[in-house]
Amino acid sequence: MPDDLRRFILTSIQSVPFVEAILLFMGQAGLSLDAPTVARRLYVSETTATELAAALAASGIVEPVEGSAASWRFAPQSKDLARMLHLLAAYYSSHLIEVTDLIHSTGARKAQRFADAFRLRREKD
Repeated sequence: MPDDLRRFILTSIQSVPFVEAILLFMGQAGLSLDAPTVARRLYVSETTATELAAALAASGIVEPVEGSAASWRFAPQSKDLARMLHLLAAYYSSHLIEVTDLIHSTGARKAQRFADAFRLRREKD
């Protein structure tokens, strides 16, 4: 895995559904997708689809469609981000396990740090 992609995944990718949502919006570039469509295509609830789209918007990957309460379209905020998303899509399609393992390991490390913080506090008390 290229180092820049590894860094991007570790710092910017929240979950596998987040990646799947990126790929969905990329595949429909130029079109708007609403929450029910995203939910149906990703096999998640509409609430989860809305949360994913909001996270993608906050990350500068999609933008809300004007005049629509819950629709978004693929619109990376920079050329560098667009390049990294295309690299992610290409690598994910041929190295699914490696990418998902990296995403899951990131979550596990964060959870462990969170648990360790409580353990350290308890030991100090």
